[in-house]
Amino acid sequence: MVQKEFVNKILDILSSISNVSAIKDKRYIALYKDGVMFGKIIEQSVYLLNNGNKFIEVKNELITRLLSKNKIDQCDIDVFLFEANQAWWLAKGKTINISNMKKVLHKI
Repeated sequence: MVQKEFVNKILDILSSISNVSAIKDKRYIALYKDGVMFGKIIEQSVYLLNNGNKFIEVKNELITRLLSKNKIDQCDIDVFLFEANQAWWLAKGKTINISNMKKVLHKI
Protein backbone atom coordinates (compact mmCIF):
# COMPACT_ATOMS: atom_id res chain seq x y z
CA MET A 1 0.00 0.00 0.00
CA VAL A 2 1.32 3.44 -0.91
CA GLN A 3 2.08 5.78 2.01
CA LYS A 4 -0.61 8.27 0.99
CA GLU A 5 -3.27 5.54 0.84
CA PHE A 6 -2.14 4.18 4.22
CA VAL A 7 -2.36 7.62 5.85
CA ASN A 8 -5.76 8.32 4.28
CA LYS A 9 -7.13 4.99 5.53
CA ILE A 10 -5.88 5.63 9.09
CA LEU A 11 -7.34 9.16 9.02
CA ASP A 12 -10.61 7.76 7.70
CA ILE A 13 -10.79 5.37 10.66
CA LEU A 14 -9.89 8.22 13.05
CA SER A 15 -12.54 10.50 11.51
CA SER A 16 -15.10 9.47 14.13
CA ILE A 17 -12.91 11.36 16.63
CA SER A 18 -13.49 15.08 16.12
CA ASN A 19 -10.73 17.49 15.10
CA VAL A 20 -8.08 14.90 14.17
CA SER A 21 -5.53 16.12 11.67
CA ALA A 22 -2.20 15.01 10.24
CA ILE A 23 0.87 17.16 9.66
CA LYS A 24 3.82 15.93 7.66
CA ASP A 25 7.22 16.24 9.30
CA LYS A 26 10.60 15.30 7.82
CA ARG A 27 10.66 11.86 9.48
CA TYR A 28 7.00 11.06 10.12
CA ILE A 29 3.40 12.20 9.86
CA ALA A 30 2.16 13.57 13.18
CA LEU A 31 -1.39 12.93 14.38
CA TYR A 32 -3.05 15.79 16.24
CA LYS A 33 -6.36 16.39 17.95
CA ASP A 34 -7.20 19.92 19.04
CA GLY A 35 -3.58 20.96 18.54
CA VAL A 36 -2.16 18.18 20.75
CA MET A 37 0.08 15.54 19.16
CA PHE A 38 -0.91 12.03 20.22
CA GLY A 39 0.49 9.81 17.49
CA LYS A 40 2.81 9.32 14.54
CA ILE A 41 2.74 7.45 11.28
CA ILE A 42 6.11 6.19 10.11
CA GLU A 43 6.08 4.29 6.82
CA GLN A 44 3.36 1.64 7.28
CA SER A 45 3.19 1.78 11.08
CA VAL A 46 1.14 3.80 13.58
CA TYR A 47 2.65 4.87 16.90
CA LEU A 48 0.57 6.19 19.79
CA LEU A 49 1.69 7.93 22.98
CA ASN A 50 1.69 5.76 26.09
CA ASN A 51 1.74 6.68 29.78
CA GLY A 52 5.55 6.40 29.77
CA ASN A 53 5.59 9.40 27.40
CA LYS A 54 6.87 7.22 24.55
CA PHE A 55 5.37 6.48 21.17
CA ILE A 56 4.61 2.75 21.00
CA GLU A 57 3.77 0.94 17.78
CA VAL A 58 0.18 -0.25 17.40
CA LYS A 59 0.18 -4.02 16.86
CA ASN A 60 0.77 -4.88 13.19
CA GLU A 61 -1.99 -7.50 13.31
CA LEU A 62 -4.56 -4.85 14.25
CA ILE A 63 -3.41 -2.45 11.53
CA THR A 64 -3.43 -5.28 8.96
CA ARG A 65 -7.02 -6.17 9.88
CA LEU A 66 -8.06 -2.50 9.72
CA LEU A 67 -6.58 -2.17 6.24
CA SER A 68 -8.12 -5.40 4.98
CA LYS A 69 -10.19 -5.24 1.81
CA ASN A 70 -12.69 -7.53 3.52
CA LYS A 71 -15.32 -6.27 5.93
CA ILE A 72 -13.62 -4.65 8.93
CA ASP A 73 -14.65 -6.00 12.31
CA GLN A 74 -16.17 -3.25 14.46
CA CYS A 75 -14.25 -4.62 17.46
CA ASP A 76 -10.96 -3.82 15.70
CA ILE A 77 -12.11 -0.29 14.96
CA ASP A 78 -13.21 0.14 18.58
CA VAL A 79 -9.86 -1.10 19.92
CA PHE A 80 -7.93 1.26 17.64
CA LEU A 81 -10.15 4.25 18.49
CA PHE A 82 -9.88 3.47 22.21
CA GLU A 83 -6.07 3.38 21.97
CA ALA A 84 -6.03 6.62 19.95
CA ASN A 85 -8.32 8.39 22.44
CA GLN A 86 -6.26 7.14 25.35
CA ALA A 87 -3.08 8.45 23.68
CA TRP A 88 -4.74 11.85 23.15
CA TRP A 89 -5.88 12.09 26.78
CA LEU A 90 -2.38 11.21 27.95
CA ALA A 91 -0.89 13.86 25.65
CA LYS A 92 -3.55 16.38 26.67
CA GLY A 93 -2.83 15.74 30.35
CA LYS A 94 0.87 16.31 29.83
CA THR A 95 0.11 19.55 27.96
CA ILE A 96 -2.14 20.78 30.77
CA ASN A 97 0.48 19.90 33.39
CA ILE A 98 3.24 21.73 31.48
CA SER A 99 0.95 24.72 30.98
CA ASN A 100 0.07 24.80 34.69
CA MET A 101 3.74 24.58 35.68
CA LYS A 102 4.59 27.53 33.44
CA LYS A 103 1.84 29.59 35.11
CA VAL A 104 3.15 28.66 38.55
CA LEU A 105 6.73 29.51 37.59
CA HIS A 106 5.69 32.89 36.21
CA LYS A 107 4.03 33.76 39.52
CA ILE A 108 7.24 33.11 41.45
